[in-house]
Amino acid sequence: MMSMVRQCQLVLDIISKIKGFKFLTLFLVGILVSSCGTDSELKQVDYVSQTKPVYTNGDAADDPAIWINENIPSDSLIFATDKTSGIHIYDLEGKELAFSNLGRTNNVDIRLLDNVLYIVASNRTTSSLDLWAVPNSQVYDFFSTTVDPFNNLPKLSISAQMSVYGVCLGVYNSQLYALLTEEEGVNIQFWNLSEQKLVNTFDITQDEIDPPVNGNEAEGCVFDDENETFFISREGDDGILKAFSTKDQQLIKVIDNRQENIIGDPEGIAIYKTDNNNGFIVLSSQGDSTFNVYNRLYPYDYKYKFSVANVEDTDGLDIVNYNIKGRFPNGFMVVQDGFNAPNNQNFKLIDVSEIKKKILTPGLTN
Repeated sequence: MMSMVRQCQLVLDIISKIKGFKFLTLFLVGILVSSCGTDSELKQVDYVSQTKPVYTNGDAADDPAIWINENIPSDSLIFATDKTSGIHIYDLEGKELAFSNLGRTNNVDIRLLDNVLYIVASNRTTSSLDLWAVPNSQVYDFFSTTVDPFNNLPKLSISAQMSVYGVCLGVYNSQLYALLTEEEGVNIQFWNLSEQKLVNTFDITQDEIDPPVNGNEAEGCVFDDENETFFISREGDDGILKAFSTKDQQLIKVIDNRQENIIGDPEGIAIYKTDNNNGFIVLSSQGDSTFNVYNRLYPYDYKYKFSVANVEDTDGLDIVNYNIKGRFPNGFMVVQDGFNAPNNQNFKLIDVSEIKKKILTPGLTN
């Protein structure tokens, strides 16, 4: 017999193909999700704060990246894209500190290497990978006091020779690497940014038998530096989450898909680290406005899913495990809210401690 989750998946897939789905049928989707749920009770957590809405109407807010200020953790920052115009910088109260108009910057990510913070964005206006570098000790002062900060920094812009979409940063063998995905295409570029060299280009569907002709693009990705792996979510009719080896970019495992625990497109991916090697992968399951949690280590077992109250259709997300005293003792999560009516889209902050309190099954409670 077909599971309740799979029955609801088929209905949601049909609805998602209706023109105007995102803004006209969210109410119907909400009814379906609440009535279908999952094979076990779906837990819901509340967000504790939210950012100012982005400036652009419609589907605009996209991807966040969290920078932790280890000297003064309460002065940490959130970098977040308006994929139609540029990058916002917010504090932990959601106040906007700065904005830079950069063009259609779809995704953003950061990495710290040799006490320098590197910030990368996928720029769809210029079909490029854009990279900035700031001494880590100067990050907060620069981004909290500089008007138009990104346009007041030197920028390395690398032409991708393809229509770009998602991007993420990682450190491997003490060098900076990036993954860059193709908009409406199957190509994944693997860049050594320390040497400014394209190392490899591979097809995200190369392991699949008869993949769909359309809708194969990947967007969400994340490096697990310590375990020398990276994870990519592929959209489209199959909706797949995959793990790869950083060393040779070979597929390790297909972790999940729409026939299992993903509903709609899998989108943002982040890693919640409980120690150097252990922790959890968090994935946005966009179609049912939930977040899937998997074990960080092979075989990447699915743990559970949860939702965030009044947050729907999430695209990008990020999560950190860092004790910000008085605010987030177990770290926090930032998610894009794809609806946020009657205002423009924005980003919501969730206390990981609240997830631990609500989720009684094994997972982030460890």
